Amino acid sequence: MVEKIVEKIIKKQLEEKSITEKDINIYRYGYTLVCEVIINIIIAIIIGSISRDLFTVLVFLVIYIPLRSFCGGWHADKIWKCTIFSNLILLVMVMVDEYCVSVFTTWMLVSIFVMCIMLIYWLAPIDTKSKPISVEEKKIYKKKINIILVIHVFLMAALIISGFDNVAFVITFSYITQVVMLLLENIHKKLKTN
Repeated sequence: MVEKIVEKIIKKQLEEKSITEKDINIYRYGYTLVCEVIINIIIAIIIGSISRDLFTVLVFLVIYIPLRSFCGGWHADKIWKCTIFSNLILLVMVMVDEYCVSVFTTWMLVSIFVMCIMLIYWLAPIDTKSKPISVEEKKIYKKKINIILVIHVFLMAALIISGFDNVAFVITFSYITQVVMLLLENIHKKLKTN
């Protein structure tokens, strides 16, 4: 369905000569990505509303989307698979949120968060077949990742000091998810070369 909508938009733009034939793939990728993000955000808001945990879902999205955008990592080969995986991650987070906050100590959260930061710093950015990154882009992405990490460290410190362990857990969960995506892509690349 998304593909059909994207193709109609591209066809209309070609007819209006607002894009050229050589730019079709760039626009197709961009429009597909925008549609995918919109669909996932709508589903995420529905999940948050149904679970009565909309705030937690929104915090996850605000933390995770910038990380994911610049760090990269494993991508599903189909939009529907991405939608399913993305929203399963949200469901897991919403389901384990209260339990994990009661089980994990503040220092456990901080330790996991710091380990994730180190892994992200070491692994990211990583490109994929669907999103190749040039050497120059990697330098730019690395700077943006570093800025995001610094902002999140200060945010995490403020939350811990203020006693908002539930929000600190959501940020940590976002980072764990990002690390898993980076590791999965590394494994995927190694399996393809063997």
